[in-house]
Amino acid sequence: MTTTQKTFEQWQDDALSSVLGVTLDNTNPRRQQRMHLADVAQELAAEGGAAALITPSTLERVLVARLDEARVAASGASVFEYLLASWQSVQAVVANLEGAKGRALDAEVRQARVATMHAARTLLISYMGLALQIPDMFPQAGRSGRKVLGDILLLAAEDDAAYQAVTAGGWAQQMVERFAGDGLEDVVAPVFSELGMRTVMQPALHSLLRPGFRRVLGVLEALTAHPAVARALTLTPAFDAPENAGRLVQLRSTLGPFLALSGFPSSDRAVAAEYYADAPSRSRADCEALHSGLRSTTHVVQAALFTVFDRLVRSGADARAAALQYTLRAAATNAHRAAMQVDASRVVTDGFADNLAAVWTRLAEPFTQDALLAKIARVDPDWVTLRALRTAHEGGLDDAQHATSAYWRDLTRVNADRQAADAYLQGRLDAPGTGTPSFIADCFFATASALHVGPMATIGRYKNTLKSIGRMRSEIRRFEASPALLAPAQRASLPALLGRWRAQLADMEREKAALDAHVLDPRRLGSILVFYRFVMCFLLRQVDARRAFPQQPFAMPDESPDGSSAGAAEAAMPDAWRMLPEFLIDDVIDFVVFAAVHVPEALTDPTAQVGHAGLRTFDDVLPLFIITFLARPALLSNPHLKSHLVDVLHMLTYRDPRENDDHVDTLGGSLARLQYHPSVERFQANLDANQTARQYLVPALLRLYVDIERTGASSQFYDKFNVRYYIARTLRSLWARSGGSYVATTQRFFSQQHSTASTGSVSRDLHVIEQFVARLMTDTTYLLDESLSKLALIHELEHRAPQSAEDNVADRLQEAERMATTYVSLAHETVHMLAFLSRLSPRPFQAGEVVGRLAAMLNYNLKQLAGPKCASLKVRDMKERFAFNPRVLLSELTSVYIHLGLADGASPEVARFVSAVVEDDRSYSPQLFADAHAILERWSLKSPESLGRLLAFAARCKEAKVDSRLVEFLEDQAPEQYLDPLLASLITEPVRLPTSGSVMDLAVIKGQLLSDPRDPFNRAKLTVDMLEPMPELKKEISEWRSRMEAEYYAAQNGQAEQVV
Repeated sequence: MTTTQKTFEQWQDDALSSVLGVTLDNTNPRRQQRMHLADVAQELAAEGGAAALITPSTLERVLVARLDEARVAASGASVFEYLLASWQSVQAVVANLEGAKGRALDAEVRQARVATMHAARTLLISYMGLALQIPDMFPQAGRSGRKVLGDILLLAAEDDAAYQAVTAGGWAQQMVERFAGDGLEDVVAPVFSELGMRTVMQPALHSLLRPGFRRVLGVLEALTAHPAVARALTLTPAFDAPENAGRLVQLRSTLGPFLALSGFPSSDRAVAAEYYADAPSRSRADCEALHSGLRSTTHVVQAALFTVFDRLVRSGADARAAALQYTLRAAATNAHRAAMQVDASRVVTDGFADNLAAVWTRLAEPFTQDALLAKIARVDPDWVTLRALRTAHEGGLDDAQHATSAYWRDLTRVNADRQAADAYLQGRLDAPGTGTPSFIADCFFATASALHVGPMATIGRYKNTLKSIGRMRSEIRRFEASPALLAPAQRASLPALLGRWRAQLADMEREKAALDAHVLDPRRLGSILVFYRFVMCFLLRQVDARRAFPQQPFAMPDESPDGSSAGAAEAAMPDAWRMLPEFLIDDVIDFVVFAAVHVPEALTDPTAQVGHAGLRTFDDVLPLFIITFLARPALLSNPHLKSHLVDVLHMLTYRDPRENDDHVDTLGGSLARLQYHPSVERFQANLDANQTARQYLVPALLRLYVDIERTGASSQFYDKFNVRYYIARTLRSLWARSGGSYVATTQRFFSQQHSTASTGSVSRDLHVIEQFVARLMTDTTYLLDESLSKLALIHELEHRAPQSAEDNVADRLQEAERMATTYVSLAHETVHMLAFLSRLSPRPFQAGEVVGRLAAMLNYNLKQLAGPKCASLKVRDMKERFAFNPRVLLSELTSVYIHLGLADGASPEVARFVSAVVEDDRSYSPQLFADAHAILERWSLKSPESLGRLLAFAARCKEAKVDSRLVEFLEDQAPEQYLDPLLASLITEPVRLPTSGSVMDLAVIKGQLLSDPRDPFNRAKLTVDMLEPMPELKKEISEWRSRMEAEYYAAQNGQAEQVV
């Protein structure tokens, strides 16, 4: 029996019939299961007269006939399912032809057969692409192409043939080859849209607690591995549609659903509810184990997202620009995330924002992790202005990016208002040759923006969560401990109320635990810190006197003699610096403060200490950054930024107030020294060795103590106390360092020439000293008064029982306790600084413009602490609850008397202070000093030597009280023109006020100007250097006083002789 050899045409017809599942010859028994295309067979027979065969030339007619609506419906498979199945069959035939079986064929035959299959494959790919691009071209029965691919990519097992074919079997590559430059973006758009939609809608795909998210990311990575697909993705209409703003960026943009994959509780409630269900009862070690698992998963997600973005920016300039614009739009339209109050439903979730920031932080690593920061010069400080120009230059933002442009134009600038910024922008518009920023600059500002609206905004909400938990715990403890503070009717419902509160607290603690895993992740914080090292160096470069940092050592910018931004300081403040976004500085400070409090090891982790000596993040760059902007405050217009720098110093030089062992002239013991994180000691050691710190830090802190008086905020009155508290605590830590270099610096600063008769140009430092002493004295007065009055109120309320529900004793007591806690801490620290500085440099505190008010304040508070009403200050557990130690306060207040009233022997300054003490008729009493001495001696709060000096001062006051009668006599007898118009005291140093023509005593008007720099008679602006000396009047008053004193003593001697 002989076997008939198939011709090539017969093989071709049989193969194409098989892969397409159709036949033109229904007489062949082997083709009975295939769909018979009788109409095509008849047409071909009529055209050729011979038996109809399927060939490459007739293939498309056959395929079109097979895709007829009736035949599609009859087959039970949709158009795309049929096309994909046919393509897979073609792939199988090609694989056979290219394998061992194919190699057995004649080479020409094999080549011809492969060519036939390639033609079929190309046609099928084309039709599948069309089915994705224009699905309405084909019958709509069954599942669409996007749904078919969605099922294959997300539902099939990874070893499924269809999944392998699409991801790794050539389907994507063939699509790229066919549609590159011919609408590839329209092909991939529905695929990515389907993947994103399913990711959003199906918990199994978007929850990090389920394995499905890994499949999502795997598909995303597999598809974007083709550069053309990555580029096409950025061209899809939904990638960065102008209408996608706020939360819609996450929901509707092509990459939004994938960037939203996260374990943040705002992204996936199951993380807090399930993963951390028993977190409130778990140990810290157990919670850390949970954190570790979630962090590892998050790192996987962010690594995959980085891979995708990295491919986008590397796939071409247009794709890189699109990725940048997408990020800038996301940041701009979600800027409210960084606001104090925000509707979370209108902005992207924490997870989306955090992932976007992580992606760009890694994209920036090639230049931020460079030890020498060699590419820092490529970051143009004018980037913000150039991007705000929009269409003015090549690469600018187009009209579709108006929201992004407006965001950058509206940002608060470092040292310019909106009017100045617009003027600068117009100048750049008119300037020829405006260039296009480099991608390094783009990447730098995109990363900074993503961090601003992402991790930094999340940190703000995390801190609010901690505060809410703290308040809830405090409320529960308060009512559990003191139910008697409630009226009887309220006490009955207390158990139910406490039960609800505990349930709420447990929910809050679960959410906090979920946040801890992300916000406190050391690896995440380390990568952010590396970027902020670059930011700090970039900012320092802008103000460096040589504009060459870090390639050359930093040169502190000059400033004008009065510390303003005029004159020499103007050269240190280029326009590009003034126009920079303020958040660059604010975010760096916020981040360091947060890390110092919650994860201090992140600051000193070796992976974040990139850079050679001089450019190490924690050891070199951070101290230089803080000191520079404290020492040159004119560079920053926002007082908040300056005070925030003190927050950093305070946290990195922190010592717990409970372990203070340096109370001035106080022998009381302290707690054992607490253990602090090594970062605190390391930072202080760096300051000790830093010549710039030793030169600038103390004067800068003292100046800020003065300048923070007026911040422009509605809360400035209370804000200043917090800032000054941190300054005082920082100075205390610096003074306590071994070696005493900061004590010596402080003493030199305060020991500069201090003349109460100066009316000429006052030096900046002298002005700071005068203002500092005045502020310190005023603060001490207010804080002590508030502290003692609140403690007295607490004493009263704790001994009162509520009579009705309206008698809100509990609420009043809670408010008094809250305020007392704050005021007592502030008062203790302020009194300590007063005692320390009055010993270190007494002369400024004895100046005529402040000595009267200082003496009155000391006398009043001595009366409160040692007088008959001191018993009203005793409250339950006052030291534990409020850190109130009246004995220490008494000791340090009496130290001030000793320092100012006995120093320098019988100097005029000492005499002035003693006179001021005894002339205070409201509070001064010799008995008060005796009572204070008894208390100090009983509790061993002072050494015998100090107690003896206190008695000596009291004796001097008794002697001075006799002489004070002379003052009363002189003021009674003096002509009106010899008396100060404000205090009715005898003028000793007359000056004329040029703004009103009035004549006043120099000490009085200087004291007035310290608190209010205006003429007291007409409110015109007035400064000390404007005052006009009156030597003739001074001589006249002096001669009159000599005559009157002689008359007074003669009268006193005559009375004594009469008595004898």
